[in-house]
Amino acid sequence: MISCRTIVIVLAMGIGAADAQQVDDASRPPYQMVRSLQMLQDQIARGDLEAHNAQPALLKRIGDSFLKVDASSWKEPRNSRAAVTFLLSGGAPQVIATLRARNVLNIDETIVDGAIAYVEGRTDDAKAKLAHIKPRSLPATLGAEIALVQSALVAQDDLKAAIALLDEVRLVMPGTLLEEAALRREIFIVGQDDDFDKFEALAVRYFRRFRHSIYAGNFRQRFALSVARFSFAQQPDRFPRLVTVLDHLDRSSQRGLYLLISRTALVRGKTEMALLAAERVTELTEEDSPEHLRARLYHAVARVATAGHGKAIAELERIDKTKLSERDVELQAAALAIGLNVRKALPEAAKNDDSISPKTVMRPRIDFSQSMAVVDHAQKLLDLSQQQLKETNR
Repeated sequence: MISCRTIVIVLAMGIGAADAQQVDDASRPPYQMVRSLQMLQDQIARGDLEAHNAQPALLKRIGDSFLKVDASSWKEPRNSRAAVTFLLSGGAPQVIATLRARNVLNIDETIVDGAIAYVEGRTDDAKAKLAHIKPRSLPATLGAEIALVQSALVAQDDLKAAIALLDEVRLVMPGTLLEEAALRREIFIVGQDDDFDKFEALAVRYFRRFRHSIYAGNFRQRFALSVARFSFAQQPDRFPRLVTVLDHLDRSSQRGLYLLISRTALVRGKTEMALLAAERVTELTEEDSPEHLRARLYHAVARVATAGHGKAIAELERIDKTKLSERDVELQAAALAIGLNVRKALPEAAKNDDSISPKTVMRPRIDFSQSMAVVDHAQKLLDLSQQQLKETNR
């Protein structure tokens, strides 16, 4: 017996096998065509590259077929619901707009118009049309698709509402691409909401269930850039829990993330967090690797205004700047300048004021944002993640 996965991939690629021709029969009702699409997309969530490559062809074939379907077929509500699901699953909006113009769809026109507006990027129109739609009043698949759209539309203004909608998607569509997409989005939203407990639980769930997803690679990059912005990533007491989450990533992804966290912590004056992240990188790298060298740099920079500033300066001077990026060379130079000034100034400060203990004067807060133009550039790069968090494409 031919498997469902084989059927949808054969259909998408247009192979003329007898079984495929049967599946591609023009008389198939629209809801069955969309089921084929959903099965293919669920394979994508499991990491099937062949399914991913087949998706564009399948979307086009279904769209072409929809335009040939007899008008009487659209009187069946599940076929009309399938049209909206097709649209929100990557189908061409022109196809559904054509059906809408023919007035053949048997579904609330507000839902159709709102879905078309959303896909076409008309956010205000989509909000106006879909704001009062109750996802739970719809069958599970379409309700989950609408909830996913609504969460994207309200995320900038109401984090709690967006989170509740994504929770609903995960509840009703477990194991599907819809759950995978909901998890990816919700992880960043709860991070913005500074809910570390939920962030931790969702991230672990994603890495356990969907680490092989076709979209996981891009997700890890966004995750690395975004997590460094969250306030909890700068709290040393939560670091062990963050490590537990990141242990689900491959070592290369972990190294990149910890380096980003360490550098971001330096920018924000969170030296203890910078030290912890840098130390983690040294545990994950070989001594002669570029990542290990960067970790040594960040570790030393974090210590230039501590009681160990002498050793930190010596370490900074030992690091070969020819092996650093331009940004890190500037960081090294700025840290050395600050460190040398600290070493000169602190003894004089202590001599002139007996009320100041050595421990007090040896731990001023470093504000690199005032001393390095490069950090401004780094912060701008980090700010790009804010736009990435608004990404709505699955």
